[in-house]
Amino acid sequence: MCGSSDKDWRPVSPPPVLKLELYDVEGNPVIEGGFMQFLVIHTTLWKEDQEEELTVVELPHNASSKRISAAAKSRKRGVTQFGCRAAEPGLEMENNLLGDYTASSSIVDDEMGERGCFFVFPNLSIRLEGRYRLRFTLIKLPSMGDAQHPMIPTCLSSVFSDPFDVYSIKTFPGMIESTALSRSLAQQGIKIPIRNTQDNT
Repeated sequence: MCGSSDKDWRPVSPPPVLKLELYDVEGNPVIEGGFMQFLVIHTTLWKEDQEEELTVVELPHNASSKRISAAAKSRKRGVTQFGCRAAEPGLEMENNLLGDYTASSSIVDDEMGERGCFFVFPNLSIRLEGRYRLRFTLIKLPSMGDAQHPMIPTCLSSVFSDPFDVYSIKTFPGMIESTALSRSLAQQGIKIPIRNTQDNT
């Protein structure tokens, strides 16, 4: 889990990577197109059972030991209309999911050399220990030429990740090796933290 200072920033590892697969009416894959620039994926944090969103959590005012420090607050992003919760009286809202919630598309090759449209979340971090899922929502941003839905984002699809664990410092089992996909994307200029091992040094 993320600590309370810049030195304790621990991103989710391996970083979430989504591949968008589109097909035309004849079943042929569509990889590149002008519309790709209007597609983004927004993520929110949920309980393992998918019943409750935990992007923002509510803490009692006296829970000062669990509050995010000024350093951590300066890194967090505001929750958008696609992932928000209302505060209850007497409770303070704190971001549990930190980092960049939204990723734009990148047309790059995967670890097998196949061209594809990928969305990468390299710096997500979670404040509290627990078992979670990430929900990813594909959104089409408005364009000047879209007369049917002017200036209104459109949610096209959503998917949940597999459940994963966020550990405390005392129970953390250690870093895992970077995936082949992460290494391939990093070599093409995508900013992904790569853990060096003896095999690739």
